[in-house]
Amino acid sequence: MSSLLLILAFFNLIDSAKGRTECFLVTGRLRCPTEQRKAIGVKIDLLDDDPLPLESDDLMGRTWSIYNGTFAGIVYVSLSYNITGCGSDFGPFNTPDAYIRIEHSCPHRQHGESRVIELDVLPIYLPRVANLGSIYLDRYLDDIP
Repeated sequence: MSSLLLILAFFNLIDSAKGRTECFLVTGRLRCPTEQRKAIGVKIDLLDDDPLPLESDDLMGRTWSIYNGTFAGIVYVSLSYNITGCGSDFGPFNTPDAYIRIEHSCPHRQHGESRVIELDVLPIYLPRVANLGSIYLDRYLDDIP
């Protein structure tokens, strides 16, 4: 009888340690004022940050920005995106640490280089939506005087 209780306790411990799964829906709008067309077809990845050694970040979702309309007969590129994904981390109190990675070719207004932007996503889980608003691809923190 005691070995049966020990086995049940062991399985309960394993079940509680497997981690929590959370899902995200992230929306936003990409803008590239210096070259508006460079905001079309931009790859956006939703990742789970895993800082432990020998562990890579988990891909939770991927999308590409799309064309979003015209204004007064002039092509107005205002790219919106929706990206969804789920992630899980080991441990009962450890939730996924989501961030998005945007790989783009929108030139920096001073350097003309393409870059990768990474932005943290607040822990807002489905059914709520994390709206990041407008993301200007050609502006960076080093622009602030």
